[in-house]
Amino acid sequence: MKMKIRNKTAFTDEVTPLEKENAQVSYEAALEGIVLMENDGTLPLKPGKVALYGAGAGMTIKGGTGSGEVNERHAVSILEGMEEAGFTVTTKRWLKGYEEEYKKGEEAYAAEFRRRMMKLDIVNMMGTPYQYPFGQPVTIEDVQDSDTDTCIYVVARQAGESADRKLKNFEYSLSDEEKANLAMCAANYEKMIVVINVGAVFDMSFLDEIAGIGAVVYYAQQGMTGGKAFADLISGKVSPSAKTVDTWPKKYEDIPFAMDYSYLNGDVDEEYYREGIYVGYRYFDSYDVEPRYPFGYGLSYTDFSVENENVLVDGAKVTVTAKVTNTGDTYAGKEVVQLYVSCPQTGMAKEYQKLAAFVKTDELKPGECETVSLAFDIQDVASYREDDAAFVLEKGDYILRLGTSSRDTSAVAAVVLDDDIVTEQCAHICPVVYTVKEMEAPMLTDTHDIQDTDLERIPLKTADIATAGHQYAEPEIYSSPVTDAVLNVLSDEELCDVVTGAGASGGGSKFFEAPGSAGYTTGELIGKGLPNVCLADGPAGLRLQKTSVVMRNGRLKGVEPMLSAMNYIPDFMKKFALGNPEKRPCVYQFATSFPVGLALAQSWNTALVERVGEAVGKEMERYGVTYWLAPGMNIHRNPLCGRNFEYYSEDPLLTGKIAAAMSRGVQSRRGCYVTIKHFCCNNQEDNRNHTNANVNERALREIYLRGFRIAVQEGHAKAVMTSYNKVNGIYTNNSYDLLTKVLRNEWGFDGIVMTDWFATGKGVGSHSDAIEAGNDLIMPGGKSAAGELKKKLRTGELDTKALKRCAANVIRGITGSRIYQAYRKMEKKNVSDE
Repeated sequence: MKMKIRNKTAFTDEVTPLEKENAQVSYEAALEGIVLMENDGTLPLKPGKVALYGAGAGMTIKGGTGSGEVNERHAVSILEGMEEAGFTVTTKRWLKGYEEEYKKGEEAYAAEFRRRMMKLDIVNMMGTPYQYPFGQPVTIEDVQDSDTDTCIYVVARQAGESADRKLKNFEYSLSDEEKANLAMCAANYEKMIVVINVGAVFDMSFLDEIAGIGAVVYYAQQGMTGGKAFADLISGKVSPSAKTVDTWPKKYEDIPFAMDYSYLNGDVDEEYYREGIYVGYRYFDSYDVEPRYPFGYGLSYTDFSVENENVLVDGAKVTVTAKVTNTGDTYAGKEVVQLYVSCPQTGMAKEYQKLAAFVKTDELKPGECETVSLAFDIQDVASYREDDAAFVLEKGDYILRLGTSSRDTSAVAAVVLDDDIVTEQCAHICPVVYTVKEMEAPMLTDTHDIQDTDLERIPLKTADIATAGHQYAEPEIYSSPVTDAVLNVLSDEELCDVVTGAGASGGGSKFFEAPGSAGYTTGELIGKGLPNVCLADGPAGLRLQKTSVVMRNGRLKGVEPMLSAMNYIPDFMKKFALGNPEKRPCVYQFATSFPVGLALAQSWNTALVERVGEAVGKEMERYGVTYWLAPGMNIHRNPLCGRNFEYYSEDPLLTGKIAAAMSRGVQSRRGCYVTIKHFCCNNQEDNRNHTNANVNERALREIYLRGFRIAVQEGHAKAVMTSYNKVNGIYTNNSYDLLTKVLRNEWGFDGIVMTDWFATGKGVGSHSDAIEAGNDLIMPGGKSAAGELKKKLRTGELDTKALKRCAANVIRGITGSRIYQAYRKMEKKNVSDE
């Protein structure tokens, strides 16, 4: 069956109203995702002459590499954004020289890529993206020729999936060349601004070595309109309002077990989570380690006061009301108010504090105020007791701390619980194979650093708190008239096709194709009432083929490589793989490149993130995508993880709330689904297909699973993607504990679970064990995977009921899609024509 083009609007390359609308959303997200970290009054700047240097100046990195790439029409660099905002960049000669250096280095990289490709080492090359050169020296002649007293230097680093950032390659720190350039600029320009164009925490120790730096901006990676947003922020058109989502250490070694992470300990097969629950600010605050920038930190061009007005406890719900006032006299701005809780230091060891709620104000003019409410359920700060598999609130004082970062809070009240209570009774999951000896707990007290003896004390009785329990059983096979109408006409062997994707090439038959999709469900059963649907990568937008030619046989062939790494394959291979737009008609899909996940989280603005999600959903509607393989939401356990750019934060609450907002936005569009990933403990990329995360159950539940739970229960995410790695000896896609006991029995998840690509098969997770564990869809699938399932079905090694349960979940998703509705309309038309 030939593929049919069903999206007529895709035959033009004209800029559409949706492109313009979504570009505006991307711009607004970038405005709220750029953190002002240092400022001695240097910023804001009036548009005028400016010296611009650095790797990210004219070739700004908009996002990371790999599946998180987006093929937008055009991305605005910092250089372009500044010039459009009225700045005159006077260092074009230096920037031109850098561009030539970049191209020369890229040619050498391409030659090495092709050499390794011939040795079938392409996977390793994919994990080592081309690193931007550090740049030629900035000379005194460059300074004199720039004819300005103002300098902006943009440091840039790239990272992506399949590898973690390497300390030895200056991927986490400045090179000697860059330090020399910064020192030269700082000594010779009156106003010196350093911009960090990196998708994760970066070593800022150069600030202790180089005097004269007046401002530091953490640009992160801001998508296709980031350059415009940057210019508007530094010129004072808008005041910065972003906050850090990670703790920035003074030096890398300040992180617990820093040199044991990933490749640094020489063993990428076994990773031991010895820090337990003390991840990020939980460690720095509990062990009194001074960070360079704390969690939740960011400057503005104005100042705010945050005053507690009222604390109300109603049953298990705690609400803190605060008055936020812009106390400045010039600039409007937004503030992020954060509420932390210090739990009683009795019984189980606990962190000094943990985030319980946050809210971002509207834009407040000087002198203007806003009353905000921060609410949470006291059960959400319960600790997991491993002895009896229970979440527990222990008797004592729950101190509420209100402020604007983890290191800038004031205690406003203590909620006093009269006795211990189990808030949720669970069953044990993921028993450890290798003992994980965690670090010694810190010495903390209930009143640690509380000076106010008049602190309001509000009683809370255990009688007002319910205890939740769970039934651990095989989930029922989903049933509905629509699903059953498809399920019941398929043989058991055909169900094996349902639960495996169409294969790496996309398979033969397709009812619908969105060029560049990461995968498809099977097209083998179109005649049996089940069309295929598309799955597209994320999470900075839809990763689709920007331009495709329509071949004579009706199939599509891309005009440009889908992944940046594919730019380096030999020309003869490109000619074979890619289509010629001059000879055949084209289909266009211009997706919007949004700020990366980390940058979106730095907005701390769930309403804004929900708008981003809705914008993505609109593009899914336009291009026919059913499952968006996003949001990515693994914890930033260590700043060297290669995929931190597409994950949100070191904190599970912030991670979950942002992911839930994104999910609500996408799924507000009918038949469009998110796929939260990578479930779970995908906290390193080196050896990701085989590494084993050894983690105790308490840390697993409190840190690494909690964000996913919020996304499922508050965002109602319709799909989950399992990670490549093992957790305590079992591949996540084969883990009945994670996929059935936790996801379905405890959290009530009712969507589909899919594998990451090629995560099952020889030497990794088992296809059939994945089905029996509750992993509904094997991706990208293909005839080999389906054939193995059919073989085990015939021998009785694959449980028929488990197969049917997974197939029903897959069918449920497909029949709820827009593609299925189009398929049904076509079927009815064909019947009526006959």
